[in-house]
Amino acid sequence: MKTIITALILLFAVDLSTAQHKLNLSDAIEAALEHNHHIQISSIEQGKASNLVTRGNAGQLPSLSINSDLNWSYSDLELTPGSFFQNLLNPEGGEGRSPETIKYDGVSSTIFSAGVGTQFIIYDGMKGRLRYRILETGSDLAGLQHQTEMENTILDITRKYLQTVTLQNAIELKELAMEQSHDRYRVVETRREYGQASEQQQLQALSDLKTDSTEYRDLIHQYENVYRDLHTTIGWDRREIVPLDDEIRNTDMPQYDDLLNSMYDNNTLLKVRERRIEQAQNEQKMTKADFLPTITAGAQYGYTYQSASDGQFETQEQLGFMGGLSIKIPIFTGGRNRTASDNAKASLRQEQIRYDDSEKQLRTQFDNTWNRLLHLENRLTTEQNNLAVFERNYERAKDSFGQGLITGVELRSAQLSLQDARLRLSETELQIKLTETMLLYLSGGLLINSP
Repeated sequence: MKTIITALILLFAVDLSTAQHKLNLSDAIEAALEHNHHIQISSIEQGKASNLVTRGNAGQLPSLSINSDLNWSYSDLELTPGSFFQNLLNPEGGEGRSPETIKYDGVSSTIFSAGVGTQFIIYDGMKGRLRYRILETGSDLAGLQHQTEMENTILDITRKYLQTVTLQNAIELKELAMEQSHDRYRVVETRREYGQASEQQQLQALSDLKTDSTEYRDLIHQYENVYRDLHTTIGWDRREIVPLDDEIRNTDMPQYDDLLNSMYDNNTLLKVRERRIEQAQNEQKMTKADFLPTITAGAQYGYTYQSASDGQFETQEQLGFMGGLSIKIPIFTGGRNRTASDNAKASLRQEQIRYDDSEKQLRTQFDNTWNRLLHLENRLTTEQNNLAVFERNYERAKDSFGQGLITGVELRSAQLSLQDARLRLSETELQIKLTETMLLYLSGGLLINSP
């Protein structure tokens, strides 16, 4: 029995001892910022949005292209010459004679043109400038989304790391509990041989030992699962389990007012809401510009060749420059411009409401998190003081049990009370770290102050 229990206790420790070093929280976060897939995707999106911020994409630069056309047609043709051609063809015919219609059947014609053309918008209600601002805002939003992914990843890594450390500490305490239960069983077994303990006491000690053994294996199973989740979140392919550093350094937190002011200035969600409002404002201005005229300049230098089997001219060639201005004034669009303008105004109002809602939600979450931190710090002091009491209680119960003054059930009660006290203390310390991380997340300083 002793050999089996010792092997169970050492099984987990042997697996961890093969690792060369411990994994700490700082290394886990650094690796996640490099390997996490969501961060990599958002980084690519940020680059794509940044590439779009050009004057050309905003329509503020002229377009230049080489144009070429080739057209062929086959049709019947009727020509009625004008007075110039009538006099030219029949100079003695006199005036008042009706022109004769000339008919051609099966006329084939070919038109070919090639040239270099450019087009430039002179005025369109400042749409080009507004489009450029919208592209800039889109790039800013992509950058903020990338920052959000990094912050969420740090928060997620911290949460899963602390969860794994909690199970690791629970396993270590359960190993100690198994050793204590084994010692108790050995004492009862010896007393049973000398007739100083009943069979019921021996069975109770054995059942407690088996319970600890079962709980120990359950903890190992949970630990391995959450460790794999931690690796997946980091973005690693590795699957080996190494010990986690359970020495979690608490952050020197700023005061309440400083953190609150930082939240209003630096919180990523509020920054996103602000950019959304700017984007909605520019889009509203774009809809107003649809009511204004558009002036476009165009120019082309090229060559045109036209030939026909029959008709007025057999061939015609042109080579040279052509340019001009065009103006488009919207008069009636079926109400589309008015509808777009009203909807843009409504969208702006929606974004303003979303900002107000996010601000209130964040303030509530911030206050709740701050109060939780204060509660956990007070709880930590209490748990530290209580631990000394439970330790003295267990040592006295252990001595009394050795002297036969108390039963094994009473020793078991003292043992479980000490184990729970140690777990509560460990969990409270880790919860403080997680709460501090959440406060930094809300205040927008998580990337600056991450471990």
